[in-house]
Amino acid sequence: MNKGVQIYTVRDCIGSKEAYYEALRKIRDMGYNCVQAYPTADVDEMELLAMLKDLDLRDCSVNGDLDAIDQDPSLVAGIVEKAHLYGVNEVSIGTLRKEWRECEEGYHKFAEQVNRVGGLLAKEGLHLMYHSHALEFFALGGGLKGMDIIFGETDPDALHFCLDTHWLTAGGVSVVEWIQKVKGRMSVVHFKDYAIVGGAVKIEEVHKQFAEIGEGSLNWPDIIKACRDIGVEYYIVEQDICKGDPFDSLAISSRNLTRFGITA
Repeated sequence: MNKGVQIYTVRDCIGSKEAYYEALRKIRDMGYNCVQAYPTADVDEMELLAMLKDLDLRDCSVNGDLDAIDQDPSLVAGIVEKAHLYGVNEVSIGTLRKEWRECEEGYHKFAEQVNRVGGLLAKEGLHLMYHSHALEFFALGGGLKGMDIIFGETDPDALHFCLDTHWLTAGGVSVVEWIQKVKGRMSVVHFKDYAIVGGAVKIEEVHKQFAEIGEGSLNWPDIIKACRDIGVEYYIVEQDICKGDPFDSLAISSRNLTRFGITA
């Protein structure tokens, strides 16, 4: 079992090589054993790998540019080399293009693109990995959602998912049902809670907030059970916005995950 952190959570705290190393050390000392990390202007690929090795942290994915690979398939070789360096087989891609997000045709085009690129990577034992948000649950008419097309029209060998508990909730769907649905296609999950906060002037105005694990409204025992049932390997905490120090938020999430039975 791997309990980790998406480095985006501490993005404002890694502005130098020394700061990046210290951030990783703090994360390790909180009880996390893995990260979803990325190079920066101050830390290149090899330096990041050396930091992870020194701190005995592992990564769970590498990043890839879907459009760039689609336009130039020769880039696959570099992605394969990078994945082997990190010892991973998941290649995380960004959200589909803005102009595709609210029309059915756009989702069909995205699925086709994923199958083209993902098919090349699958030959090398790698999978594209898509992190969903709420936008994929935009109603396209007749009960159809964009996520239905992404899930239904992509090759399971080409595309895996990295579902996000907060964003599934924001999209108005069942977190547990979607986790169960992607069985066999998800080894990495993103955990963050969904909190309802005060400040609304009218009762129709509901304010939600990113929250530490166990500090919001989500049913963590059921969510964790579903993840275990489908064989999730990496439980990654990602809190997009923290009320205070992000390391304090990560420490709270780590303690609560331990309470729920998720330990490194």
